[in-house]
Amino acid sequence: MNEIFKNIQNAKHIEIIVQPDFIGSASALYTYILTLHKKVSLVCKAKNIDKKFSFLPWFEKIKSSDTPSADLSIVCDFSAQSLYEAFDAHTVKLNKKMATALYGALIYETQGFSKGVDGTIFAMAEVLLACGAEHELCVREILQNTSLAYVRLKALMLTKMLLQNSAKTALFIICDDDIQATGASLEDACEIMLEAFSLRYVEMVVLLNSDHEYRVVQVKYKEK
Repeated sequence: MNEIFKNIQNAKHIEIIVQPDFIGSASALYTYILTLHKKVSLVCKAKNIDKKFSFLPWFEKIKSSDTPSADLSIVCDFSAQSLYEAFDAHTVKLNKKMATALYGALIYETQGFSKGVDGTIFAMAEVLLACGAEHELCVREILQNTSLAYVRLKALMLTKMLLQNSAKTALFIICDDDIQATGASLEDACEIMLEAFSLRYVEMVVLLNSDHEYRVVQVKYKEK
């Protein structure tokens, strides 16, 4: 992180390349770079970006292709906590937009403060709220903004879920027709599968696509 901040200071035009899961952190970093009065571009090459992130600052600025004029490219693959700690280490003052972006990312990453949470996370949340993070907006958009397509796919996946290995493994098998029929996305399926961890003994969740010789789409393990 220290190297990233050093490079930002020396660059004139920064390009932030991000995957959908880290858009919250990217939004906060984008805002920080703007406060330095530098030119910045935000790029996400994923085909589908969940609209639940549309409330984040600068979401409308996201482009799908690289910025040739940028003299620095940053791959934003770091969590809200990592970026928050880096801001703190470099004595960066958080404004309302930065705080809201980090708070939204924190809610998304912890699934509403229900996963991977300790005292440090709650202390971070307290600081972000004090800096103007919009709690109700973040909760509503991240946790409650569910489409009908998502609900349809969720019902289909949970109906067909299999438990294996003494109920320690939850197996989901989907096909392209499932995605098309419900109007949902593969990203939705990857999010839905995580709900299997609410079952008492499940330690691993696997998502397979039956149209491609049962190709593994995603495997997740329960955090200890």
